[in-house]
Amino acid sequence: MSRRLWIGGMVSIACLLLSSQAAMAVDVPSFPRDGWVSWEVATVDAAPRWCCFDWQGKTSRQASCALDGRDHGFGNRSEDDTVAQMRIYARFEGGKLQRLRPLAVDCPVRTDSPVLALPHVSAGQSLDWLASQVSPHGPLSGDALAALAVHRGAAAHAAVARIASNDPDRENRKDALFWATQVRGAEGLALALPRLRADPDPRVREHAAFAVAQTHAPAAIAGLIDQGRNDASAQVRSQAWFWLAQTASAGAEAPIRAALVADKSSQVRDQAVFALSQLPEPRAVQALIHIAEDRSLARDTRKQALFWLGQSKSAAATRYLDRLLAGNATAP
Repeated sequence: MSRRLWIGGMVSIACLLLSSQAAMAVDVPSFPRDGWVSWEVATVDAAPRWCCFDWQGKTSRQASCALDGRDHGFGNRSEDDTVAQMRIYARFEGGKLQRLRPLAVDCPVRTDSPVLALPHVSAGQSLDWLASQVSPHGPLSGDALAALAVHRGAAAHAAVARIASNDPDRENRKDALFWATQVRGAEGLALALPRLRADPDPRVREHAAFAVAQTHAPAAIAGLIDQGRNDASAQVRSQAWFWLAQTASAGAEAPIRAALVADKSSQVRDQAVFALSQLPEPRAVQALIHIAEDRSLARDTRKQALFWLGQSKSAAATRYLDRLLAGNATAP
């Protein structure tokens, strides 16, 4: 779609910034009152090449992103599919932001109206404006955080860290942790790890476990084990063991099995058995058989292990249960 300069109806981005002093510190561009604009930013190292794809089974092909459509999904096909620049798309109606999407600069898009390219938006301007779009219960806060997180530089990291640690809105803190770990590499993980224990909201701590688990880093494994052992919330401890198992770390079994003895919560013990069932085969089956045959464990815990063995499609699990029914294995 061709681009053209829109005449009239321009409203200064300054009225959208949180601070008039911040607006005065930069050469503020203008946004249209209505329609689409875009600008480009340098990204963090190994930033994902976000675009739209049509999936057929395990294969995909790149598709054009319909920015005015109902489907707001975007992603990348592999960790090796990266970019050094991203284009931010924003649509306004009556001077108010209605849509926001960060995409790779070479990702094809379709819009119902022309896109006005803004050639001279600085990184500072982009960061200030995106941060101003993160608000309590803001419908576009998650999109703004995704765009904010891919920006290169210490200022972007500081903005994401500030929201992850201090934003009054739970969902904003959760989104900041997610995007930090998804796109900002080691520094994103370092930002998220303290929130495993420091955030006062157990739902944020639980989400932090999910976020750090996606990295599969050794520091993430250690953080999940610490959270599973020590968090005050039984729900958070339960989820810590689940996400630890999802990492498939070689050291996952031992701390999860220890929780079956040490944790006083039946909820945590039950979820720990379930977590072991989520390990890759044959590790899951071996772990569950070990629990089923350990008479030092509570009877209910051993029965849970048998239940999950019954749910397994593993031939080894079926053979064990057959031996148990035939009286050739240890019964609970």
